[in-house]
Amino acid sequence: MVIRIPRYKKKMIENIAKSQGRYEVDLIRSGIDKELNIDLYQDKMEELIKRILKPVEEKIDKFLKSQRKINAKFLRTIAISAYLNSEVMKNLLGDEYYERFNKMLNSARKKANYYVSKDTEGMSKEDLYDFYNIGDIYREEYRNE
Repeated sequence: MVIRIPRYKKKMIENIAKSQGRYEVDLIRSGIDKELNIDLYQDKMEELIKRILKPVEEKIDKFLKSQRKINAKFLRTIAISAYLNSEVMKNLLGDEYYERFNKMLNSARKKANYYVSKDTEGMSKEDLYDFYNIGDIYREEYRNE
């Protein structure tokens, strides 16, 4: 088999072979072997990547499921707390304070829903961190609707 290459590449092969103490033909053979191996195993690379990623994805899925469970338990606890506060207000302080508490709770729920549905891309960091100021924004935008 005859291979034609430019002179500058032949000079590069000579220099590399000399610096490594090898014959030029051995350097060329090893280059051909490397290229053939890359072509041969490239198809198998995708399968190998899938095999490597499968256990990683399984662990991530387990983690995400555990986080969803924690979040659900947290939300359930908050709902129970709000209901319990409402009952305490009704039983200890009477109907007037119970009604006032329910109005405040309903207002807080609306503000929270508004805040959660708000597009955060346009919000400043201060608005994102300062939940208490959302009430002013909410009141202003709510009046305009």
